Formats: sequence, C-alpha cells, structure tokens
Amino acid sequence: MLHRFILLFLLCASNIAWGKASIAIIDDTHATFNIGQSAFYYIDETKNLSYRDISSDEYSKRFRPLARDYLQFGIVQGNIWIRTEAAIQTTSQTPVILDISAPRLQQLDLFLPNLYGNQAQIELGGARPYANLPIEGLSYAYPIPSNISPVFTIYIKMSSHLPINANIELKTLSEATKDSQNEILFTGLLIGILLTLFICNVFFFIKTSHAMYLIYGFMLAGIAVLHLTLHDHISQFFPNHPGTPERIYNLASLSCLTAIVFFSRLYLDTKRHLPTMDKVLLLIGSINALFAVAFTIMPDKINIMILSATAVATLVLLTFHAIYAFVKNVPYSGYYLTARILLFTGHFAWILSVYGVLPSPVLLEWGLTITIILEALIHFTGMIAQTTPLLQKYAHRRGYSQAEMFDLLSDLSSRLRRQINVIGGGIAHLKPALKSVEARIFLDSSQIANNNIKGLIERVDVLTDIKDNLVSEQAMPLALNKLIDEAHENFLQLDQDDTTLSINTDNTEQVEVLQNTALIKHLIEVLAQEFKHFSDQALNLNFICHEINREGITMLEIQCGPLPTRVHNQYSHFDLGMSYIQLLVDHLNGKLIDLNNTATDENSQYHRSINIQIPIRVHLRQTQPLDQFADQFDIILFGQSDDYMQKAQALTNNHSHKVEQFSELEALIGYFQRPDLRQSGSIILVFDNGGHIPHVTLQRLLPLMRDEDQCLLISKNVKMSLDYAQKLGFDDLLSCADIDDHLESRLTKLIQKGVRLKSSPLSRIKALRKSP
Repeated sequence: MLHRFILLFLLCASNIAWGKASIAIIDDTHATFNIGQSAFYYIDETKNLSYRDISSDEYSKRFRPLARDYLQFGIVQGNIWIRTEAAIQTTSQTPVILDISAPRLQQLDLFLPNLYGNQAQIELGGARPYANLPIEGLSYAYPIPSNISPVFTIYIKMSSHLPINANIELKTLSEATKDSQNEILFTGLLIGILLTLFICNVFFFIKTSHAMYLIYGFMLAGIAVLHLTLHDHISQFFPNHPGTPERIYNLASLSCLTAIVFFSRLYLDTKRHLPTMDKVLLLIGSINALFAVAFTIMPDKINIMILSATAVATLVLLTFHAIYAFVKNVPYSGYYLTARILLFTGHFAWILSVYGVLPSPVLLEWGLTITIILEALIHFTGMIAQTTPLLQKYAHRRGYSQAEMFDLLSDLSSRLRRQINVIGGGIAHLKPALKSVEARIFLDSSQIANNNIKGLIERVDVLTDIKDNLVSEQAMPLALNKLIDEAHENFLQLDQDDTTLSINTDNTEQVEVLQNTALIKHLIEVLAQEFKHFSDQALNLNFICHEINREGITMLEIQCGPLPTRVHNQYSHFDLGMSYIQLLVDHLNGKLIDLNNTATDENSQYHRSINIQIPIRVHLRQTQPLDQFADQFDIILFGQSDDYMQKAQALTNNHSHKVEQFSELEALIGYFQRPDLRQSGSIILVFDNGGHIPHVTLQRLLPLMRDEDQCLLISKNVKMSLDYAQKLGFDDLLSCADIDDHLESRLTKLIQKGVRLKSSPLSRIKALRKSP
C-alpha cells in the first residue's frame, strides 16, 4: 500500500512539473507571455557548439525546463542556449516582438530556423554595436516577422563574462511601449531627486567653500551615471563603440566608492577626531581610485568578482568606521551610522540579486539606486545640521549658543576699543608736556600696556572674522621679508619685558605674498608674544620658504624655539594662547607639528620647539632698481629715532644698500667729509623731527654733497607742498603717513636720477637758497 502512495505522489509531482505551458502563445486575450514558463535551457561549457549541433537530436534531449519567470544564472563559463516553441494566434495584425531585458549582457544571438535556417537572425549585446538593434529602446527587442508560421521555434544564445540576468518575454508592441514608458517615468523621477540634491549641494558649496560638498556632488553625479548605465541608457550615445557602456559603468561605480570614502573623511572630520582611521581611509580611497582606472582601461581583463569584492570590502570597512565613530561620540556620527547601515544592507542585497542568490528583478533593477538615494538624503540631512548654527551641539554651559557667544565677544570688542582709543589719545597728549624722565618712562610703559590691550581686542576680532568666514581683501602684494619686519616691529611695540628675539630667514628674498598677509603677520606677532622668555634666553623664529609649485603655492615653514616651560600642548579648553594659535594655523590650512623635546638632559626644558607649515600664494618679484645700484649708492637716515624712522629703516634694510643712521648733525657732517674719497653716492633721508631746521641742515650738507647725491625730506607737516620743499633745496618730499606705500618708489626715482647725474658731464646746479 505504501508503494502505491509513493508512486501516486511522484506521478502528481511530475504532472505539475511538466504540466506547465509548453508553448508561448500570444492571442487576443494574452498580450504578454514570459518565455521562462515554456522554455528549456542548456549550458555549453565548451563554447564550441553551433546552432546545427545544438538543434540535433543528440543535444535537443539535454535541454532542461527553466520553469521560472526571471532567469538568473550568475557568472557562467560557457554559452547558455534557450529554446522555446511559440505561437501567434491574434485575429488582428498586431505587431509582436521578442523583448529580452538583460542588463550588461555581452553577446546575444537569435535564431528563427523556420525562416532563416541555421543562420543567426540578429546579433546583439554589449560587445556588439548598438546600431544592430532593429528597434531602439531600453532592451534587446526583435520584431517577429509577419510571414512566420503559426507555430515556430526560437533559439537564443547568451554569453558574458559578467553575471547573466535576463527577463525574456513575447509581447505585443503596444504592451512593450507601455512598459518602456513606465520605466522611463520612474527613472526620470529618480534622476530628478538626484538633480535636486545636486543643486542644493552646489548652493551649500558656494556658501561654505567646504570640500565636503564638492565631493558629495561628484558622488551624486556618479550615482546618476551608474543608474543610467545599469538600465542601458548610455549605449545609444555610442552606437558604433561596443564596450564603452561597460567602461562607464565600472568608472562610475568605483568613482562613487572613492567619493564615499573621501566624503566620509570630511563628513566626520577624521583628520581631527580619528587620525589613524583617517590614514586608513586615504589608503582605501586611493586603492578604489586605482581600480577605477584599471577597470575602465581593460574591463575584460580583470575578473568582475574583484570589483564586487572591492565594493563589499570598502562598505564593510566604512560600516565599522561608522560604528567606531559613533562609539567615540564623534559629532554627527549618528547620521553617518544610519546612512552607512542602510547602504551596506541595500548593496549586499543587490549583490546577492546580481549573482542569482536572491532572485528578484525589482531588486536588481531599482534596489541599488533607491538605496543610494536614501543614503544620500540622510547624509544631506546631516550636512544641513552641520551648516545650520541653530542645530550645533556646542553651546555655553548656561545655554547660550556659539553664535550668541561670538556676538557677545564682538560687542565687548567694540566697547573696549572706544575706551582704549580714549586712553591712547590721553597718553599721546600728555607725553610732550612731561619733562621728568621717570614720568616719561612710566608713560611709555602705559602706552605699551595700552597697545597690548589693543592686541587682545584684535584677537577677539580675528576670532569673530574666522567664525563668520570673512576674508579680508588684499589690494597689493607684500614682500615676505617686509611682512616679517613689520610683524617684528609690531611686537616691539607690544613687548613689556625687553625680550630677546632672534629672526632668521631662508629663501625668502624676492618672495611676495598675495593673500592672507594680515593674518600671517598677526600669527607671527602672537607666536612672539606667547613664546617669549622672561629672561635672557632668546626666542628663535626661523622662516623658511620651500620651492614654489606651478600654481604659485609655496610652503612657509616657521620654526619656534626654544619654548618656555609654561608652554605645553595639553590644552582641554579654548584660550587666547596655544588654542588660539592652533585655530589660526587651521584657518590658514596649515599644520602645527606637536611639541618636541630634543634636549639630551632630562631636566632641561628649553630645547622644545614647534614647527608650523602654512601654504601661501606667492610670486617672485623682479630685481628692483634699488638692488641694481646697491654698490653705487648708500642710504643715510638723519633724525631722531621714532616710529616713522623705524618704519623707514625696516624698509631700507630689505635691500642690499649700505644703510647709516645719524641723530646728530655734526656726526652726519663728519661722515660726509672729503667727498672726493667716497666710493659711492648717497641718498639722504632727512626727518624734520628732533627740533633741527631741515633747510639749515641741507645748507650745511650741500657743499659736501657730490653731483649724484640726492636729498629726500620726510615731514610730518601735511600742509607742506613739494614746490616749497624744492625751493628749500630738497630733491623730493614724502609725508610720514606715506612711508609704507611710497618710500620705495621715491628711493627708486632718486637713485635713477642720481645715476643720470653721475653719468652726465654737467655738474650739479647749486640753487640759491634763502632762509624762508
């Protein structure tokens, strides 16, 4: 009895298996028929069998039923032959097509032996020209001839080095057009979402200039190209270049991976929060970029499994990176972790569908794009949170936001600045009235203290500018040596401790800085202020310019040392010292190398130093006329030492001329004795300070001057005109307020005039000078 039940069960099972439709029929009630329900398949692993061989009795018996709607074979080393019987029994002359949707299939041959015998009717596939398609569309469509017999046989041969996934249907032309329009409509919706995200991303990049948004834009563009290639929207643009869509697909997919890796670095700021992981991400991103080039150049030489394994490995690493960042409480890691888990899950399911482990045509065609769009929306939400100040998590302990704290600092700065200006004006008014030396010393100390308060207010203003991302415009280039000298001069006006400061430069000659000069000068002043010693120990500031690249960018290296013991790099709260210096360096896109100790004695603390490297935009200025005649002219400064004298001396020290300074007229006259023995001419800068009368000074100097000697009057009297100065006998006039901007040009003009007079046979004209 048991044997009968077993026999009955096997009979029923066989009837169900073989009772499916054995022929594909299109009639008046059925506009679509899936070939998978009626077709049989055979895998030719040798790739040597022809149609004549495969249709013979020997091989026709080896075909096995497909019995599934969607055909997923994975990677097949051989040719797949599919055979089915078909019939068209429509009463009207409705066009019928064989529609084969097979993304990235390399070779597809169609045989209709009823009409064309052993010859392939058409050869399609990614390895064949797109122009072979009889009907331009989104899939491989072939119209069934109207003169074919009522019942006919179809043979299909498929081969590819990529995973083979196909949906083969016999359908009317109207039904195929409807399906094609629905697919285009849904694709347009997804591309529209990507385009909207891209436009918003461009807006944020313009507003913030943050590279994160730029890389995010590349990722969105790569997603769009990846989707269009996967659905074969690209082939029609290269009708006679087979293989190009596959190269574009490989480039887009691996470029998306590369963009996601580098985007992750900037999104979580791993360089700051996770420096070790940052280096790993740089390595992974570089590897993906190299694979993108390799798979684009030779897609058929490298196994596609390597590309899939690279994608899976990269996403696994990024998922662990997201979990680690979330555990370490990295800002905005919650958004990142959610997006990363979503992408990993969606991509893993899509890979399973590609290789036939999880058969699903919907997941294969739309799963990856929808997953990446959802991931991009989560990232975009996180980026809005980073950009909007109201969503920032950093707030004052009393509940004030970071923006409110900066508004408070800005208001405090403006209020203090007014009082400082009042104090400074009072000191400047009292100083000429004081006759006591001790009182003058105390007043000078008060002036320096007032300058230091101004310096602290300037730091607050710089903090506010950095917060608002304000960039000060620079009208003219500034020589790097002049920038360093001006910073040194400003430091001397702030120094209250008679600090010994040693400044050394290397390869800074003829270098002019084009951007951020004010901020770089401010950084040098802060370094000198914070690292100075309250003893006879000297602070060394070494400035080194490295080689300039083609874009005009050089690396300015600042070495500071030895550092005092009070300076350390373990700071947990923000202050106006070391934390402020780090902020300035970061804002200038530079880096500050950690404090180091090179002392051999463990008890010694004075060999520590820091190294700051800042990229600056520069150009090399041509040799100036001042330097061309450095051996022919000396520069003489006469007057009492004050701020204007120091500015002029700093400017003239930037050149190769011999520079002398005199405060007493008799000493100057002694220097000019025996003009016939002097080897070079002189450019004399006379300052009308110290109580001497300029034209009287010139009258005593004139008999000692050579023909080429020139005399420039530098005056505080804003009402004095050039005509009046020339009537007094001076060659030119310069206001004290214009020393920074016009001194070098005036010196150049006077030197050129002296050269002409020296080479002229005429002697210098002695003008008649009278006391005014």
